[in-house]
Order: sequence, then structure tokens, then C-alpha cells
Amino acid sequence: MTALDIISLQDAKDFLVVDYPDRDVEISRHIKSAIGFIETYTNVIMYERQTVYLMTGNCREIYDSPIKFANPTIKTKQNILSVTVFGKQDDIIDSIIGYDNVEKVPSELIEAAYKMIQYLFENHDIYTAGLPWDIQMMCNPHRRSATF
Repeated sequence: MTALDIISLQDAKDFLVVDYPDRDVEISRHIKSAIGFIETYTNVIMYERQTVYLMTGNCREIYDSPIKFANPTIKTKQNILSVTVFGKQDDIIDSIIGYDNVEKVPSELIEAAYKMIQYLFENHDIYTAGLPWDIQMMCNPHRRSATF
């Protein structure tokens, strides 16, 4: 899956009320950016992908969710906001992060992504340091971080 499986180009164009192809490349880019912003802010990964983590000690906190480990015998401890992985220095932890079905993605995060697409589309000359506050409010209940 990709970001365009979460929100299709046509769905984004319908949301933006754009019925011409002139800005398809730009809107596709906004979809990818919006999904990336939401994932980075919440640590909730909206579509499945393979990733690796390097152990930097005998344990490591992983905030990405949902997560499945390639090695089912790996020692982990589930916390409210993270998974603690136990291993040895420099171990490589193979995993699959993200939802395997768009129906499982929290609807609030998809709605926040639509709002972010709209924000990027309408404000392409404005740059801010973070997500707009209304999008943050939609994402905060799903945010997986030790600091809020």
C-alpha cells in the first residue's frame, strides 16, 4: 500500500472540489505529505511497510504503531504508548509497521489528513513549523509519544 491507497487522488480532488487534471501531480504530492505529517506527529503508521530498528543498548522503545515483528520470539513488553524491545547492542530488529487495511486506520486520522491536504493546497506559499492546531486536536487522541 501507499499513501494514495489511504486517500486516492480522486477522493482528494472531490474534497478540494477540483475537477480538472492540471494540478493532479501537486495534489498527489499533498496527499503523500499530509499522510507523512500525520504519521510523524502521531507515530500511527497509516499503511503497511517494512522497516528495521537498530538496538542501541539492551532495550529500545518503539513508538510506531501498529507493529509486527518478523521474529516472533523476540522479547517485547507492550506499554500504553510504546513497545519495549529487548536484545543486544547492534541487533537489527526487522518489523512490519502500519495498517494492512485502510478500514483499520482510525477515521479521525484520515479526516485530519484530508484537512492537511486542504491546508497544503490552499496555502502553498505559507510555511509553518508544525501542524495547524485544528489538525493537532484531531490527532492528539491517537498520538503515541512520551511527551505531548
